[in-house]
Amino acid sequence: MDTTANKDEAVEPPAKAKSVAATILGEFFDVLEKEEGFAEVAPRLRKVVLDDGVFAEPAIRAALFPDAS
Repeated sequence: MDTTANKDEAVEPPAKAKSVAATILGEFFDVLEKEEGFAEVAPRLRKVVLDDGVFAEPAIRAALFPDAS
C-alpha cells in the first residue's frame, strides 16, 4: 500500500472558510462604519461579534456605550 499520497495531502491543512453569517456580518460592519456617527462604534462591534464571537447583551452594550460603565 502506497501511503505517500496520503502523507502529501495531510501536510497542508485545509483553508478555513468563513461562514455565511460571518461574511454577511462583516459586510454589515463595513457599511455601518461608513455611516455618520458609527465610524468608532463599528470596529468595536466587529471585534465583539466576529473576533470574540460574543452575542451577549452586556458585551454588545459595552461596545456601543464604552463610557457608560
